[in-house]
Amino acid sequence: MKVLVVSYSQDLSRDILPILKVRWPDLSLVCASEAGESLELIHREQPDIIMFHLPERSEGALSPEHFDLISQIRNFTDVPLIIISQNSDVMDKVSALETGADDWMSSDFIPMEFIARINAILRRCSPKNDRKSYFLGGKLTVNYATREVFISDKKVNLTPMQYKLLCHLAKNQGRVCSNAELLQHVWGPNYSDERELLKLSVYRLRSKIEEDPSNPEIIFNERGVGYVIRTPSSSG
Repeated sequence: MKVLVVSYSQDLSRDILPILKVRWPDLSLVCASEAGESLELIHREQPDIIMFHLPERSEGALSPEHFDLISQIRNFTDVPLIIISQNSDVMDKVSALETGADDWMSSDFIPMEFIARINAILRRCSPKNDRKSYFLGGKLTVNYATREVFISDKKVNLTPMQYKLLCHLAKNQGRVCSNAELLQHVWGPNYSDERELLKLSVYRLRSKIEEDPSNPEIIFNERGVGYVIRTPSSSG
């Protein structure tokens, strides 16, 4: 396995290499210290996973440049991307995950958990079945081959996490998906209690696919349970 570590400090690369070698003895580690270099290395090295170390800042919030790099990466690859940071600001976490990160971990991680979460991400991000599916009588179309979503034949641009969330609801059309199920499937097992993260993500998704987000016709909320895309016969 090949791992690209984007870090402003060599300490992280030094610390994680022996941990990763326990699980992947033949692992190859590639390091970058700046955005331009990391983008070039992704193209050239084709890593299996990217670990992006966000620097800590005294004021807490991260700069737009950090999220812009995540967005640039997602513009050309779906390679799993982990954010490693000591920053605990919930809006930074939401923004990073919405922009395209697959997980957010503290930089003082526990080695066994670190390996387990990487394994989970690699499983979750494995290639899906390439096909096109139609939902709600053709109103919603998901092309799994191109990762494109259409509402009434009009293309809608979703973030990677919004796409994952919509796909899971669409594939389970007619069945209420619990909050915990959605969080675990889309973000991973360590996010099963992040109700506010899910609520905000559904809100942002509805703002892109619903004609009137305050009166949804696609994604319905089962109060206290979860969310569902109803079949045409049951949505009215």
